[in-house]
Amino acid sequence: MKDSLLLKIALITSIVGIGVLAVILLTSGLQEIDISEAKELDEDAAIMITGIVERITTKDDFSIINIKKQEEITVIVFDKVNLSKGQRVEITGKTAEYKGEKEIIAEKIIIR
Repeated sequence: MKDSLLLKIALITSIVGIGVLAVILLTSGLQEIDISEAKELDEDAAIMITGIVERITTKDDFSIINIKKQEEITVIVFDKVNLSKGQRVEITGKTAEYKGEKEIIAEKIIIR
């Protein structure tokens, strides 16, 4: 085969592959929801929310973060966190219920 034909096939395959990856990324990612929506979901639902850190309470092996964006929700983190009040954060995690209140068990926190 000619080198130019192989180059064209490789280029077309690469472009198609990038397009497929873009479609997968757009359809499989979590979309941000409001805190009020998160409170209505069943336990163990995967979610992503954004908000402002209102309060942080650090315990021996976890931290409790209160996030506010129109409403407030408690986020539990089982890792060390370096956050302060007033920071805008994006939290990905799963919903849980504790003492009748909905909260989020954080898997990932990104400071915005």
